[in-house]
Amino acid sequence: MKGDFNQNESNNKDDVKLPWKTELEVKDLIKPITIGRLKIFQTLGILLLTFGVVFFIWWQYVKPPSGERIVAEMIRATGGMENWKSIQDGSFVRTHRLYDENGKIVKQSEETFFFKNNKEGHQLLIKSRTKEGDQVVVGHDKGGYYAFLKDNEVNPVKIAKDMEFMCDDEHCSPLCASEMALYRMSFPFKLTDYGVKPRNAGTATLNGEKVQLLDVTFDPKVGHDRWVFYVDPSNKLIRKIEHYPSLKSNVQPEEIFLSDFKKEGNIVLSHSNKYYRSNGKILEEYLISNVKFNSALKSDFFNKSQQLAVVNK
Repeated sequence: MKGDFNQNESNNKDDVKLPWKTELEVKDLIKPITIGRLKIFQTLGILLLTFGVVFFIWWQYVKPPSGERIVAEMIRATGGMENWKSIQDGSFVRTHRLYDENGKIVKQSEETFFFKNNKEGHQLLIKSRTKEGDQVVVGHDKGGYYAFLKDNEVNPVKIAKDMEFMCDDEHCSPLCASEMALYRMSFPFKLTDYGVKPRNAGTATLNGEKVQLLDVTFDPKVGHDRWVFYVDPSNKLIRKIEHYPSLKSNVQPEEIFLSDFKKEGNIVLSHSNKYYRSNGKILEEYLISNVKFNSALKSDFFNKSQQLAVVNK
């Protein structure tokens, strides 16, 4: 009986488990080690915590922003996407000035843009005047492009070329140059469209000041041109645009300098786009004025029949 009791007591003692910290201390007393195990764990913990803090700081404040983040900052600086999407229709006047080498205006014209957004995109109509002062209207409806000179219907392609509403491309539509003007006016909001690929291209110097470069290309299904935006890092506004009509390396860009930023409703717009000669002197300028957003344009305003009724009054 006594032997059995001692054996049970021995078995119970074997089953006793010491806390892991105490067990390590006992083992270290029996067989000392150079560095305590707990100190190793503590050091590893401190290193992991330090790495996490450094990584967080780098991610938040040091890591170069992605192209998408730069676009988001540009949109916030110019009024926000919500305010932009709230615009249903509008109009504005675009004044074109051409300068000689001495900086003197040699030609000036005005165009009034009318647009209305819809599910398919938008409708656009341009009104202007010839050198003789006769009114020109070029628009588009379900029947296609149409144009009026004074109170007469005319060929939309011919009058659009005469009025410089279209480019020199043989496949150009009567309002293609005007469509491009409206597209440029829509930056940076259009940089979130499907197929747009914005990339942080680093920094550069523009007029002695550091600027952020945003390089934009497109999914091949969307487009084959390229845009480079020079963005002011302090206010996120576009100071310069380079447009490359193709991705070929030897293509020279169209350079546009933006200035005179003003708020129209809740949206900040550039009201002056300048082009310069190779010697640094101004070549031409486009001025934006009389901007009216959400002016309640009726849906039939862009119809040929409606404009015909207007010119015949």
